[in-house]
Amino acid sequence: MKSKLLLSIALAAGLNTMAQERYLEEVFSESEITVMKDITYGINTNPLFNTSLLDPAYVGANAAQITLEKDSLLAYMATNPANIPMSFFLPYALDTTTILKLTQVKMDVYMPDMAEDTETERPVVVYVHTGNFLPPVVNGSPGGSKEDSSAVEFCMRWAKRGFVAVAPNYRQGWNPVAAGAAGLPARRSTLLNAVYRAIHDMQYAIKGLRQDATMGSNTYGIDSDKIAMFGQGSGGYVALAYNTLDKQEEASLSKFIFGGNSVIQPTIVGDINGDGGLINLYQDNGMSSEISICVNAGGAMGDISWLEAGDAPMVSFHSPYDNFAPFDTGTVIVPTTGDDVVDVNGPNMFIAKANALGLNDAYAGEYPGDAYTARARSFYGRDMENSPLINVNDPIEIAADGMEGLFPIVVTDANGDIEPNGSPWEWWSKADLDLLVAGVNMQTGGSYDANEINDNALLTNPNMSEVQANLYIDTIMGYSIPRMVKTMQIGNWQSVNVNELYMDGNDVVVYPNPSADFVTFSTNNPLTSITSIEVVDIAGRMVFNNQTVNVSSEQVSVRDLNAGLYVGRITLDNGTELTKKFSVR
Repeated sequence: MKSKLLLSIALAAGLNTMAQERYLEEVFSESEITVMKDITYGINTNPLFNTSLLDPAYVGANAAQITLEKDSLLAYMATNPANIPMSFFLPYALDTTTILKLTQVKMDVYMPDMAEDTETERPVVVYVHTGNFLPPVVNGSPGGSKEDSSAVEFCMRWAKRGFVAVAPNYRQGWNPVAAGAAGLPARRSTLLNAVYRAIHDMQYAIKGLRQDATMGSNTYGIDSDKIAMFGQGSGGYVALAYNTLDKQEEASLSKFIFGGNSVIQPTIVGDINGDGGLINLYQDNGMSSEISICVNAGGAMGDISWLEAGDAPMVSFHSPYDNFAPFDTGTVIVPTTGDDVVDVNGPNMFIAKANALGLNDAYAGEYPGDAYTARARSFYGRDMENSPLINVNDPIEIAADGMEGLFPIVVTDANGDIEPNGSPWEWWSKADLDLLVAGVNMQTGGSYDANEINDNALLTNPNMSEVQANLYIDTIMGYSIPRMVKTMQIGNWQSVNVNELYMDGNDVVVYPNPSADFVTFSTNNPLTSITSIEVVDIAGRMVFNNQTVNVSSEQVSVRDLNAGLYVGRITLDNGTELTKKFSVR
């Protein structure tokens, strides 16, 4: 009884020192988060409603009428956008009276309720969703919007940490079905223009946020100097291009030239800053579009030559054997046909260059005791074929030095063999997919097959589940958040290194935390094993005891435990003894 009392006192004392660190940890509950849906942040042309706008020759041939329509639209937008005639918003197949067809680009905002939050100037994370630049289902996948399960999860987690998370939609549309070598110019041109449009949309969204914060009412309570960008999948391509494609001539590299002309024509689509162009309606508001840090999850860079001194620091999460976005250097292909589109550079190349340029100096070398950092660094200097975790025939080498900010996502099967998994942080409901496909087929007259889409998506995410996705999101948060905090100098950024969250090389990470289902105790070193786990509650009562563990990761059910604080006592095979606090909700 005495020992239990002493433990209880020690735990209570520990609680008093466990001051949660805003931005590093979740300090708000989900009930304290306000979500504002479908806020219109811009109006611009929609190539999905008139696909002919993807063809420069068509635009040139109709330049006179387009100019008249654009002038009319700008007049409406300067006075009352609500008065824009409906004909501009109808697909060309339904209404041929106008060539320009418009869309309202919208965003969702997640933020701590201002009634609960004392901070009035909060940093922002702009989340750029995936989707192959086509709508869900049409793009051959279950997702591709700001409403994706992973999109909501990421944004909610940032908001619970005290950030304002902004998830904008962006304009889609490209031509992946132009066949073979003859179709290559169309595939490449329309894809690069899709990325270019998305950059313009993100610029306009960020400029609008800054204008509201500095010249308006600061509706969302943001710090306009602290804006990060996080891109997932196709959104990663957008985020990386947003950060690095900043000179017009960079859109005129030899691989972007067909018939003597760049696939990007500023007189038609606007310049690198989103201004001008026959079919571009955005108007400069004088605000900066700069970001503080760029985080990529599963995307690649259009060309490494874009990367140069002065670009924002970068962090990248990527599977070395992603089938659709190269880890090193490779070719983007059309997922449904396998046709080549364009050669791009993955994080094994651009993170090395970013460090060589000093872009990541803001955080490089930090977090010496962090388990997530140790896990990332454990892959540096490895020929992946010789890794104890991976057995593949096509090895990829990661440099030993200068790779800070790269987190290789290594997904293996039960035999330790690598799985070609490009997006383990994504998940979806098959039942919801069935309904979505039925709705798209009804709306478009298409014949999309939900089972086929589901099966194809599982090829690159074979163990898809909400539980798995959230474990990988835990890792993304654990590695990227401290780097955001350090780079943007927010919260207690000077004390990041000593925060309890960040552990040494012989430590154990406990996730998810809090949990209502299972918690996983996992070493950050694949060569270190857990030999025993005990779990006690706040009163010192033992609620779990396994003295025969011999694995690097062990899952423990907490379903039958009461809500509250618990302590795990873990022993490693090297004799290290650890205690880890976690919560059950």
